[in-house]
Amino acid sequence: MASYHRVLKVFDRSIQDKALECDYDIHPWEILINGERWAGKVRLIGFVDVFFLMCYSADARFEKGIIIYKDDEVIRDTLERANIDASSIKLDVVNSKEMKSDDKLPPKYFNFNSEPLDYIITSLGHEVGLKTEYPSSSLIKYEIKIVKSRNKVMKKRIRRAVTQHSLMDLMHDAIRLGAITHAEMTAQLLSNFYVGSATNDAMSKYLETLSSASQPNSIALSNEL
Repeated sequence: MASYHRVLKVFDRSIQDKALECDYDIHPWEILINGERWAGKVRLIGFVDVFFLMCYSADARFEKGIIIYKDDEVIRDTLERANIDASSIKLDVVNSKEMKSDDKLPPKYFNFNSEPLDYIITSLGHEVGLKTEYPSSSLIKYEIKIVKSRNKVMKKRIRRAVTQHSLMDLMHDAIRLGAITHAEMTAQLLSNFYVGSATNDAMSKYLETLSSASQPNSIALSNEL
C-alpha cells in the first residue's frame, strides 16, 4: 500500500507546501468522523482551503482518508459540476437568514462550531486515494468532531487547519504565503461583508496593508487592521 504522501500528491499537495496549516496525529479516541472512530493512526493535514484526514499504519502506509472542503465557492462549484443538490445530501445552508435580507448573497455550507471540549466541523467532502477522478456519488456531508488539545500550540494549529480563514488570516496568506491572489481576496471581502462602508473600510485597510508590505521600510501595524 502506498504512503499517504503519495495520496496528497494526487491532489497537488505536500506537507512542504507554504499553505500548510497543520500536520498532526490525532488520537483515534479524540476524533469522530460521521459518528465513526477509525482504527489506526489518524493524521490531520490542513491547508488554507481544505483539510485531509488520513488513516495510516506503519511507515505512513495509507489505509483510507477523506478530503474536507473549506472554501464555500469551491463547495458550490463542486456541487454544481456534480449536479448535486445540497439538500439531497442533507448539507444545510448556514447563512439562510442573511440570504433573506440580501438575495444576492450566495449560499454557504461550511460550518464550524467551537464547543467547550470539541471542535465540530460540517462540510462537503469525499474519500480519497490514488485515483485522479471520483464519482459524484462519492460527495457526501461530513461531520467531524475533534477533542480540543491541551497543548496550546497544537490547539491553535488544529483550529486554523479546520476553519475558514478570517479577513486577517487572508491578508496574512496573501502577503506572507502568496497562497491567494488579490482577486480572491476581493471576492472574499465582497462575499463576507454587506456592500457599504464596512466593505469600503475593509478594502481600504487591505490595500494599505499590501502597500506597506511592498515598502521595505514600512510595516502594517496590527492595531491598524
